[in-house]
Amino acid sequence: MRSSSRPAATASSARERRRAVLALFVLAPVLGEVLGASLRLSYFLQPLRVAAIVCFYGAGVVLIREIAQRWRLSGWGIVLLGCAFALIEEGLALQTIFNPIGMDGEPVHGNALGVNWFWAVVVCGYHVVWSVLLPITVVHLVFPRSSRAPWLSRRSAAVLAVVFACGTALFVAISLLRSDFRLPLGHAAVTIVVAAGLVWASKRCRDNGRVAVAGRVPEPRRVALFGVVAGTVWFVLFLAAFIGGPISFVWWTIGALTFAAAVALVLRRWTRREWTPRHQLTLCFGTGLSAALFGLLLVALDGHLANIAFQCVVLGALIAAYIWMGRQLRSSAMAEG
Repeated sequence: MRSSSRPAATASSARERRRAVLALFVLAPVLGEVLGASLRLSYFLQPLRVAAIVCFYGAGVVLIREIAQRWRLSGWGIVLLGCAFALIEEGLALQTIFNPIGMDGEPVHGNALGVNWFWAVVVCGYHVVWSVLLPITVVHLVFPRSSRAPWLSRRSAAVLAVVFACGTALFVAISLLRSDFRLPLGHAAVTIVVAAGLVWASKRCRDNGRVAVAGRVPEPRRVALFGVVAGTVWFVLFLAAFIGGPISFVWWTIGALTFAAAVALVLRRWTRREWTPRHQLTLCFGTGLSAALFGLLLVALDGHLANIAFQCVVLGALIAAYIWMGRQLRSSAMAEG
């Protein structure tokens, strides 16, 4: 009986890993681009753009998650990999970190020495949270049994690396087609070195286990509210990168970095206490809700009715997914109890 049950358990585990990979591959571009209306319904008529987003985000985030598992990285390690991910997209591929005029013709506030410093901080923070951490955490909540194990074989990892490279190349093509800006070789070289340095530094952020400390975390509803407020503040900074104003971009940049550090310290303190999957879920919902509401604001200002309707559907799907996952967590807790 034992020998016959082992192959069945192994096959079941393999199926779960494949489902988890597919879920993360799909969810990464949805949470990273669709939720905040960077990819709107009308943009689906642009196959090059859609293909680039799916390949880059889907494959990239799955690879980040795989690297984190194989290197046994802590959350800080994943943050550093997320920053490298953002630099590859926004620095090397789309080049928005350096282009003083955005790809859609809008001026970026605070360019100095050929770098949009404030925008670089804001867009990297966005990708770390909404493009990388959020989808990985959600998929781990859906597939808790395989959340601590690698998912990819060497062959599948190599295939996803090729898909990621194709997504990067498509982003470069989009940048060349939509803008006259050409990235200087010096800036490109520095970006590559910094991205490689972030990957190297991430390997030093090992997960050695958490040491629980005394104290309780807030109720899940307050954690969700924290996610909404923190996310909303970040999206206000997102807009400030284009609106500008009388305040120097240096102060905006320092303010964004300080705010990010404060949020990280609060979360670090909470996660070392009685941090449960329910808290993770509500935090994900709060941060996701801030992006969905920001996306709804953007499409409303644009006035495209189809995009507005689509964004309302996205918002409704987010709420429905939160309710479903909450019920799944309660059922799992009851079964374990």
